[in-house]
Amino acid sequence: MILPTEINGIVPEDYKDLPLPEDYEITELLGDVIMVKYLDMVDGGVKRNGIILPNQIVDQRAWRVGEVVLAGPNCKQVKKGSKVIFPGDRGLVAIRQKEGMVIFLSENRIFGICEVKENIA
Repeated sequence: MILPTEINGIVPEDYKDLPLPEDYEITELLGDVIMVKYLDMVDGGVKRNGIILPNQIVDQRAWRVGEVVLAGPNCKQVKKGSKVIFPGDRGLVAIRQKEGMVIFLSENRIFGICEVKENIA
């Protein structure tokens, strides 16, 4: 299966690391679009199993973990506050003042809802 390089006519790479306008706040999303704040992102890298991997060595297709900040009205399985897992190369990445790095995805790009594992002693 070949995945599209464009989403609704938008090439995700063209918008990577671009800040959202600071003088407007997104208050609602449309359809099944969700805004997810990365939970596994730390300064200069991605945290995996307690280890910080530099961004340069993290495969863009790697599984990512985030928390839903906003969800559109057609979302059926995720809601604000849901912890989700998704492939890192499927969405539009942006910088948002309050949350830091966020990614916009459609709900069907989410592979699951997850929770932090309790440490087993």
